[in-house]
Amino acid sequence: MNNSNQVTILLTAVLTVVLVFFLLNNGVHTGFHVGHIHDDSENMGMMDEQDDEDGHHEEHGVDSFEIYPSKLVEKINNNEDIILLDVRTLEEHEEIHLKNSLLLPVGEISANTLAGIGLGEGMKDKEIILYCRSGGRSKQAYDIMNSLGYTNIKSVSGGMVHWEEDNYPFAEVGEYQRSTTYSVEASDSGAQISFDRTTHNFGDVPQSQGILETTFEVKNEGESVLEIGELSTSCGCTKAEISSNSIKPNSKATLTVYFDPDFHKEPADELTRTVFIPTNDPSNPEAEVKITVDILEGE
Repeated sequence: MNNSNQVTILLTAVLTVVLVFFLLNNGVHTGFHVGHIHDDSENMGMMDEQDDEDGHHEEHGVDSFEIYPSKLVEKINNNEDIILLDVRTLEEHEEIHLKNSLLLPVGEISANTLAGIGLGEGMKDKEIILYCRSGGRSKQAYDIMNSLGYTNIKSVSGGMVHWEEDNYPFAEVGEYQRSTTYSVEASDSGAQISFDRTTHNFGDVPQSQGILETTFEVKNEGESVLEIGELSTSCGCTKAEISSNSIKPNSKATLTVYFDPDFHKEPADELTRTVFIPTNDPSNPEAEVKITVDILEGE
């Protein structure tokens, strides 16, 4: 082999080594950076799933008009200048309520009644937190007060049901202590809700059955128009809709309830799901219908 061939082979070998080193070096750095991005996203996911320091699960998907219970607890602990307004009935308030809260049933809310409990014109920019049993009536109250010009109001997500489920503090039982109350019986709404039935049993249902559906007949037996607020349910596996949100006296509407047996893993044996129906019926401000079903897992 002559000298020129030896030089060519040597140069080729050197270039090959340099090229391999360059590719490996870039690959290592690329993997390093991608790996760190992946690790950061995993850490963020882990942080999102963590409970707060008190052991309560923090939810990030509340609507803009809502406040999560843990955030309200923070405000109370920090002695922030807020007003709590219970929009349930007097009987519900006495069973359990948040400490130092005012009471005004949603069917009674008006400019005059708000002024009567100290929430008149001069309080329209005050931070007011509304709550009810499940969040349905407080959303209805939010809409009414928003239309009246109140600018700084929120509704507690999930209401007292959520509050009690997660065992948040500042709840108590006892009589309403304020000097001015507006009794539900004094309402002149005159609406009265009734149903053809309040429960429906789907029976034994295979998990792969698909969406189940049933209807309830809703009637207004009162003398004024029955107003239906935003429907909600006790679980995401259940949805509901109504054919009309305003039902004239002696008229009817159809409430349709849907249940997905394969939405998520359900408890064994028969289970119950509830549909919450906010109304302006003074004797039944949050009506309910229930469905029951026994899911045959894996079928």
